[in-house]
Amino acid sequence: MTEENHCMYFVKRKKRYCRMTVRKGNRYCGEHQEVPLESFSYNKEASENKRIKCPLDPTHTCYESKLAKHLKVCNAKRFIDAQPSFIVKGINVKEVCDAPRHVPLSELSELVISTVIDKVKTAYEKLPKFPKILLQHEVLKDKIHDNSCGKSIKKHLSQNSSLLSHLELANLVKENTCFIEFGAGKGKLTYWLGQIIKDKKNCGILLIDRSSHRHKSDNKLKSEQFLLVIERVRVDIADLKLNNMTVIQKFEHKVAIAKHLCGAATDLTLNCLIQAMQNEPKCNISGLVIAFCCHHKCDYASYVGKQFLKQCGFTSNEFTVLCSIASWATCGSGLNESKKILNTQNNSNDTRINIKNLTSSEREKIGRKVKLLLNWGRLEYLKNVGFQSNLVYYTTTDISLENMCIVATKS
Repeated sequence: MTEENHCMYFVKRKKRYCRMTVRKGNRYCGEHQEVPLESFSYNKEASENKRIKCPLDPTHTCYESKLAKHLKVCNAKRFIDAQPSFIVKGINVKEVCDAPRHVPLSELSELVISTVIDKVKTAYEKLPKFPKILLQHEVLKDKIHDNSCGKSIKKHLSQNSSLLSHLELANLVKENTCFIEFGAGKGKLTYWLGQIIKDKKNCGILLIDRSSHRHKSDNKLKSEQFLLVIERVRVDIADLKLNNMTVIQKFEHKVAIAKHLCGAATDLTLNCLIQAMQNEPKCNISGLVIAFCCHHKCDYASYVGKQFLKQCGFTSNEFTVLCSIASWATCGSGLNESKKILNTQNNSNDTRINIKNLTSSEREKIGRKVKLLLNWGRLEYLKNVGFQSNLVYYTTTDISLENMCIVATKS
């Protein structure tokens, strides 16, 4: 290819010139004509050949003189137009103008940390004792006791078994119901739920997850040819307008389930469900069973228990401190390393956080108290919108350190 008929734009990333062909008399291809062209004079032809970034997708360009035509056929526009009505950007995120900025504990003063811990202890004393209800469902019994299963697999099976038993105990497993699994992952929980409801009339399962997964268990469930409606949707829970999903409308009851729904995802799910109940077309949410996880990933904008925390005396700026302290409950061996760092800081007359007098056990207990307070805020939120709610330890800490779930039914 001669120099005259290929683009003279130098691609730095590839360390070579662009290899696209050009029109006769031009030095640059269509994509690179937005680069200032020294060969262009200020004439009509130069104006017509000027290229600009597409306003719908700036990763490509178009002729400025043909912008209106391009916008009608641009692939980016087709994608935007193709967005289903149940995807509404940020619909489940509550806008908060004074949302606090996350500050690591290591950058906070000892006074700030100790003040928050004192508030945690005071608020925790007002909470009730939570029951430990460890259940096992008959449908998973043989699989759990199968010696061919590894220890890790058995732990997940045990958790699924207890959660599904709690679902049944709350009278949420019945006919004419669509079960919605949020943060479905590979659909392991859904698979065993399908084994329970396979003989019930008019039942379906909707799986929600923002990622794509291989070897999904819902595909295995479909191959077993049960008379179940099974559908998976790839969408961020923050953008899900549940009541606009036609697949769930034909079912009289809707029940939400989730295992280890991380941090803010739990609050986004609760916001999603309540909005679906309140907005047209209204959904009849009969209840939910959600196992919590990763409280340190909670977000103030989406957290549903702000009113409860405010009643406990916590300020919005202390929310991120609470989330950081919550990680103490599950951070394991990292505690010792953290303690060494803090001691070193103290020896150098550093006035920042000093918790050297707290043992690993004490830190873990404080972290668990924070988790309970955050969970109780969610429970209060559900009560205020008409649910009968309970917090339950559904498994033991040797199976999972995240061993609490909320069970709620519409009163």
